[in-house]
Amino acid sequence: MTKPLIQYEWSESESLEQEFLDIPQYVYDNDPLWPGEDSMNIKHQFSKSNPWLATGKVWIGYIREEARIAGFCSVTESGEVIARFGFWETNNNFFPNKRLFSALSRWAHRQGATMLIGPINFSTLGKYRLRLDNPRFSPFYGEPYNPSWYQTILTRLGFSQIGRYFSVFDQTLTVRSLALPSQTEDYIAEHNITLKPLSPLLWDKHQENLYKVTTNSFSKNLGWTSCKKDFFDWNFNKTTIRSFCHAPGSCLVFDSSEQIIGLLFNLIDNTYQAGILKTIMITPKFRRSLLYPALLKQFINSCGPNVPYLGTALVNLKGPVAATALKACHSPKKWFHYYGLFNKDIRNELL
Repeated sequence: MTKPLIQYEWSESESLEQEFLDIPQYVYDNDPLWPGEDSMNIKHQFSKSNPWLATGKVWIGYIREEARIAGFCSVTESGEVIARFGFWETNNNFFPNKRLFSALSRWAHRQGATMLIGPINFSTLGKYRLRLDNPRFSPFYGEPYNPSWYQTILTRLGFSQIGRYFSVFDQTLTVRSLALPSQTEDYIAEHNITLKPLSPLLWDKHQENLYKVTTNSFSKNLGWTSCKKDFFDWNFNKTTIRSFCHAPGSCLVFDSSEQIIGLLFNLIDNTYQAGILKTIMITPKFRRSLLYPALLKQFINSCGPNVPYLGTALVNLKGPVAATALKACHSPKKWFHYYGLFNKDIRNELL
């Protein structure tokens, strides 16, 4: 018997049904690597406290015990409607997903969207991308995790991969053999640049400047949509950045006038026994300077002898960090994780 498809345009006055929240339990029931899902955090994202909801529309769809999905539509400053899908979880069954994605595509089309892109939970400030290989370990903080059949289902539904990403890990001694310019310390001193250890208090103090420089820096990223400061602060604040503060080497970078010109976010993952470079950002004026290798040294040298592996997380295959990551992790013992971002033209969806 075919189960009903429950769908509706969500409003902040509503609460997510427990049946929507329960679906991952059916998907990952026998998966020992699944880290679980924080249902309270999901409810918090789908609540009036989320500033995104003041400017965008949300669609909810699910089939009990089989599959769920959320759709998001927002309008860019140029008037283009961007549609994304996220919070997608499903068992290995194509037909419930065909029903769900068709219903979502029709809704997004009615909002004026021509493409559907994902997985993206609300925006790329949150968790996004699909894991493409078969995991050997539980995911590190912020890493996508899903069964192997997700990519197959998206392909059958007519989605194409538009973004390719990877994480790469190698032995610490191998990564430390990376050839980097020796003049980085002199450059930092000559330009009166200061690297201050990341802390909740420091982040809170410079939140206004951080919003401006990071959103400007990442605005060219695939899938990015512009955001207001309240939504940026909702995603990145003194509470949500604590995991990065606990890792050695994480820092904010200031010029001689105390303006932020860069940042470095690192993680320490006990499962992988690894130090992980999560995010490196440098403002345009300093991108071709010695600040970039200086921050790489900061990361590489920050992890002590009790960290046997180093890695770089969620790197865009076509981005500037990719080449450096592959040079640093070059031994036969290196290993990769692969991810993708997908889209589909929905202009021909039946209304």
